[in-house]
Amino acid sequence: MIIQIKELGAIKEAIVNLDKKLTVFCGPNGTGKTYMAYVLYSLTKLDNKSLGIRLSDEMSKTLIENNHIEIPLDFETIWGFRNKEVENLKENLWNLFAIPESRSKDFFGKTEINFLESKEDFIEKLDNLYFDENLKLYDYTFQIIKLRNSTTIKLIIPENTLKNKDFFNFLEIVLLSRIYTILAYYPIVSSTIFPVERNSIYTFSNELSIRKNDALEHIQAITTKKDFNLFDLVFKRKTRYPQPIRDGLEVAEDLEIIQQRNSEYYQFATEIETELLKGKVIINKETGNVEFASEKAPKIKLSFHQSSSIVKTLASLVIYLKHRATKNDLVIIDEPELNLHPDNQVKLARIFARLINHGLRLVISTHSDYIVREFNNLVMLSNLSEGVAEIAQKYNYRKDEFLSNNDIGAYMFNYKNKSSKQTEVKPIKIDENGFEVETLDKTIDELNSISDDLFYTIKYGKATN
Repeated sequence: MIIQIKELGAIKEAIVNLDKKLTVFCGPNGTGKTYMAYVLYSLTKLDNKSLGIRLSDEMSKTLIENNHIEIPLDFETIWGFRNKEVENLKENLWNLFAIPESRSKDFFGKTEINFLESKEDFIEKLDNLYFDENLKLYDYTFQIIKLRNSTTIKLIIPENTLKNKDFFNFLEIVLLSRIYTILAYYPIVSSTIFPVERNSIYTFSNELSIRKNDALEHIQAITTKKDFNLFDLVFKRKTRYPQPIRDGLEVAEDLEIIQQRNSEYYQFATEIETELLKGKVIINKETGNVEFASEKAPKIKLSFHQSSSIVKTLASLVIYLKHRATKNDLVIIDEPELNLHPDNQVKLARIFARLINHGLRLVISTHSDYIVREFNNLVMLSNLSEGVAEIAQKYNYRKDEFLSNNDIGAYMFNYKNKSSKQTEVKPIKIDENGFEVETLDKTIDELNSISDDLFYTIKYGKATN
């Protein structure tokens, strides 16, 4: 799934291949990496997609009676569905980035978002697609089977799901639309994002509450306007925060409910707690607030305000992995190195590799040479050359941390020169040794040169040539 984006903020044009299991954005500040991450998130988030495609009454009845059904697929309809979703995104970029709708043309009038594949290629991909997955959407589990060279899918619903009365509303309104979304965006089922503001969401979730702010806006409108439309107040879309912030706040407000189920990635969350946090992230069952218990004093529960910066940075990822993560999710993280000591950045890179090799997909935007170099180590460890296995054992690497260079895409965001007004986004070459980030290497080389000159001047009275 190759995405082309033009005229988005500082970005002149970018082409990103989301078929890769790991995608890395690199480059100086202010070059559009966050803008790109936001658009990819909105484009691939399952809940952003339209509803309205419904099973016929006859099919619904058959599914309920037999627990399974064969659904015919119209590939051209799915093609049209995906294109319509892209148009919806372009029309609502103002809402994604939280700017007034009246300014949308000023900021996004020239923005283009395209899938770089023809209708014929898309239909051929769907025809050749083999898909056999147990999916969990909105707490409902079901199995979808799509065979190669088939124009039907088989849908299997467990009996315990059919006994849930609320499931019938899901079946009637949501199910088929979501299946279309999964097929249209495969291999990505949905996405979640962790913006740089993630360390503030749980800290100030009460103060930033979406529900409280909506209520305040309603009160202000009623008390300050003689003429107001109640339906506008109820249904207008809020632009107080960008969508990734709003979504994070909604999760923070629903933690009491979210903690009631465990995801298949729960163990990876405990690995982050053990290896990096040295303690446990806890959701208080009575208040729904996030707390932290250090392994050195497990009986003492620290409030989120009292917790260290690393806990604030990683708590949202831990909660996601414990309770919300689903196979084939796209996880987008802006600056995963935030507040992390170099040794923890390296440990986190290894955990990312484990997640990738166990079914999640990852997009990160990073300035960390430590993370990039560790990814490169993991790529070289996948080499079958003699002696590599001994090195892996020497430094305690696990086999599920090895990365294939074919599973990685990396992109450099940068201005062509100082007078350029727009960013060039270029793919970074990746081989069996990994990839190099020119801007990071340049800064490190300059620092090394300065240190050498200072050292030799102080010691010998002159700098090296």
